[in-house]
Amino acid sequence: MATPSRERPASLSTSRPAASSRHCFLGKVRADPWRQEGMLIMSRWNAAAGGLGALPPRQLCVALSLSMLIASTLPFLAYVAFSPDGGAAGGLYRSWRWQDCAGQCGGGRAPTTLSHIVFGIGASARTWEQRRGYVELWWRPGQTRGHVWLDEEPAGPWPEAATSPPYRVSADASRFGDRAPASRMARIVAESFLAVAAERANGTAAGDDDEVRWFVMGDDDTVFFPDNVVAALRKYDHGEMYYVGAPSESVEQDALHYYGTAFGGGGFAVSYPAAAALAGAIDGCLDRYRSFHGSDERVHACLSELGVPLTREPGFHQMDIRGDAYGMLAAHPVAPLVSLHHLGHIQPISPHGEGPLDAARSLVGAAQFDPARLLQQSICYHRGPGYTWSVSVAWGYTAQLYPWAVAPHELETPLQTFRTWRSRANGPFVFNTRPVSPDDDACARPAVFFLSDVRNATGGAAAATVTEYARHAVRPEECDKPGFRAASAVHTVRVVAPKMSPSDWKRAPRRHCCEMEKTVRGSVLKVQIRRCGREEHSSP
Repeated sequence: MATPSRERPASLSTSRPAASSRHCFLGKVRADPWRQEGMLIMSRWNAAAGGLGALPPRQLCVALSLSMLIASTLPFLAYVAFSPDGGAAGGLYRSWRWQDCAGQCGGGRAPTTLSHIVFGIGASARTWEQRRGYVELWWRPGQTRGHVWLDEEPAGPWPEAATSPPYRVSADASRFGDRAPASRMARIVAESFLAVAAERANGTAAGDDDEVRWFVMGDDDTVFFPDNVVAALRKYDHGEMYYVGAPSESVEQDALHYYGTAFGGGGFAVSYPAAAALAGAIDGCLDRYRSFHGSDERVHACLSELGVPLTREPGFHQMDIRGDAYGMLAAHPVAPLVSLHHLGHIQPISPHGEGPLDAARSLVGAAQFDPARLLQQSICYHRGPGYTWSVSVAWGYTAQLYPWAVAPHELETPLQTFRTWRSRANGPFVFNTRPVSPDDDACARPAVFFLSDVRNATGGAAAATVTEYARHAVRPEECDKPGFRAASAVHTVRVVAPKMSPSDWKRAPRRHCCEMEKTVRGSVLKVQIRRCGREEHSSP
């Protein structure tokens, strides 16, 4: 087939000798549109400049080559700069689009806040009264959004809106037989999405601030820390399909229900686009996976069909353990504490109050002063005459004083004060643990202190906090070594710490450093937490 060609402009075809006669090699002549466009541009430049025919042959050759290069490059650069979905285009195009949106669209939107999150709380009408205290511990009327999803209408009046979230009754799931409860719970994210969509369609949404970016699922005995939920989710683009949470702490549970499953008791978050896709697919998934045991396993299977993997956030805690969670909480990972679950199935997490709910109140109370720092561990050392002390502070919860040198990598490993959920075995867990010394070995036990007071620092209330930790369970028998004798006089650990910003979690995770000193009488140990220097390290 003959190659179509375009007639050359007269100024180029009649007024100039062929390029080859001017000793300029441009390759084999083809009907190249980019080349022809370059020649057309050159003819226009020639006319504007009064003609290039008078140029010496070598200069004219260079001018022709440059014009062709520019003519072929400019369209490509325009594509790169303004295409909405091409490689580098992404950066320039989106930058231009966000500025044009004045911060109202795309990645230029305002940061995610609590008002952008809808909570779906799975509950039973028969057990709500016994478990509502866990929800009321963290629910913020007028600030948090969402519903308690019940299996049926409550028998009595619902609690006032000043303390509890409103409720909805889940759609009938009886067709799933004995798996109906798990299927109902698996639909909560989808039903929450459909409820939001219906409000928008009916014009009954909250108003201008009704944008929803995330749906967060939890149980009625899950304690969320709302500010840290926001901090954890703010790291991700809510316009993409995300499924955020954490697996179980017990390997036996993960092996049974898949490591890629976010366990629902610890809570998980689904971005708006993922929730929209899940809402359209969930019923078919429930039919296909009706033999599965739990609701969270069903949700994972359905999101897997949609190609959405689990994005792990270590601050979600299923708490699939038995016994005492102290060791795990005292060595929390460098991540915001998002949730705690199963508090009624383990020993009270602190000696405060009566029962597991009261024990959790002190932790929730500390979160009101500095939520981002809650449970964040700092490690420092003190050297005295003939001894070294190691101190670990889990802010807002506990402090440990070891009257001997313990390396940081050991202190950040949880003491195994707990067993596995199902078999009550010594492990394995999805993290390392270290053994607890026997009670009869006084020289192998650290002194343990629990939070007794929290307040804003005077003279800089907005910038720092002061927390005090009182010594717990002082035993009459004491170790007679020098470091232990000095440590036995310490009854309070006082910690001064700068308040963390939620934006700190957008930075690379790094444990904060600290310094400590004893008071003159030695009964108070003062700890000052601060950011570490760039190359600073802590060593005993």
